[in-house]
Amino acid sequence: MLVVFVFFTPIIAAIFFANCISILKKVKAGKDVHNQTILGSLMFGFIVLSIVWSVLFSS
Repeated sequence: MLVVFVFFTPIIAAIFFANCISILKKVKAGKDVHNQTILGSLMFGFIVLSIVWSVLFSS
């Protein structure tokens, strides 16, 4: 479980940031952002879940 917190969460956070920038560029260009919105919400949920689980496991 520690591997998930140490390695995957920062990678997912970096992909989440890149996805947010992509959404902003597509909104500015007037393109559809439906797929990126769903992907972003899943990544955000994973990040929040990782933070909650790390707090629970640390106590």
